[in-house]
Amino acid sequence: MSSGNLVIPSNTAPFRWNDRLDPARFATATYRVTALCSGENAALGMAMEQSASTLSIPGYVTADMLGDWSIRIRSVTPVERDPGAPAEAVPPFFLNTEVYSVSGAGATGCYDIELAVPLGLLEGKGVQLLNVLVGELPRLEFLTSFRLLDVAFPAPFGPGPAFGRPGILQSLGLTRGPVLCRAMRPGVGLDTATMARLNRDVLTGGFHAVKDDELIAFADLAAFERHLRAMIAARDAAQDATGERKLYIANLFCEPDELAARWDLVCALGADGVLVAPWIQGIGVLSHLARQARMPLLAHNSFGDFLTRNPHWGIADAVLCRWARHCGADWFVTPGTFASDHFDARAARELLRIGTGEEHGLRPMMPNLQGGKHPGGLPAYREAVGSDDFTLIVAHWVDNHPAGLKAAAREFRDALAGS
Repeated sequence: MSSGNLVIPSNTAPFRWNDRLDPARFATATYRVTALCSGENAALGMAMEQSASTLSIPGYVTADMLGDWSIRIRSVTPVERDPGAPAEAVPPFFLNTEVYSVSGAGATGCYDIELAVPLGLLEGKGVQLLNVLVGELPRLEFLTSFRLLDVAFPAPFGPGPAFGRPGILQSLGLTRGPVLCRAMRPGVGLDTATMARLNRDVLTGGFHAVKDDELIAFADLAAFERHLRAMIAARDAAQDATGERKLYIANLFCEPDELAARWDLVCALGADGVLVAPWIQGIGVLSHLARQARMPLLAHNSFGDFLTRNPHWGIADAVLCRWARHCGADWFVTPGTFASDHFDARAARELLRIGTGEEHGLRPMMPNLQGGKHPGGLPAYREAVGSDDFTLIVAHWVDNHPAGLKAAAREFRDALAGS
């Protein structure tokens, strides 16, 4: 609906929580916003915008028809702006709508708003998470900052991880991590033979896994097959040389009409996992593949930081983490500052709780830590995760080691055993 047509009705009961409603039929979404209107009217506007925006059309629609489809306000709490937060993350604009005539434009406040969202609006579809819980809310003219802080489900929303952290470790014959994985570097521009040699040598040196870079693209299925066969042969050669199980994770970033054929090929040829881009391809790609339970899925962060990095406009990392887990990701990528002095320890614990803690019986995901990782950082990585069960994505350190790639891989592997 257009925010320019938003009208606050005289009867707001269909948008308010009451004790007769069953919490098991609702997801709970928590937002932090600044608004040029009262918190109550901001919450009403948000609830209406994303659900039953029109309650009455004479001869067609009455409010009692829409109760099961209306988003309900659970709470509105005035809060102090975060220290250093800008007065507005985006500039406001004014439309002559009822929300302004009721509340008066210009009186800015900051609020935590908790909305109960009928599960019937979501229907267990990944596409509806962004469509309903964010959707057109960012275009509401009276909102000058907007962040989706949390989404809680009363039961599993999707299939959950088919393998999760336990399955990944089991596939390697391990009882605990860390798991060492080299990301392909350079991400583009290499011939297939060089990529295969890099993978074989780092795996032979001691790494557990290799993965394609997210940027690599294939013109057609034949080019994709040639790449897969070469990378799988390199993995097999490393397994034969070491007697250890090794993993190759293939890039499954592709167009919708390419997905089925590429997925079938990856499975038929024997790759060990795929990386997908849920924030580009659509969250539903996770559920679609996870329900088949054919191999682990790495939910890549590509485009995700665009949604999460601005603390005053977007979505919290923890929300994307929970969505990924419910929809079937086996690996999730932690923020770039994770396990560093720049990441809040409380936020780290919350992210790990959502990704790996008890969540409606879903399998725990495997956290991926990436970006400048090296053996000297192992104590900090373990402290941040709270266990050894994580994957380290490493390239620069082993690629630039003076003794060469294979020796660097062995040194990193030895550091795991000795720390």
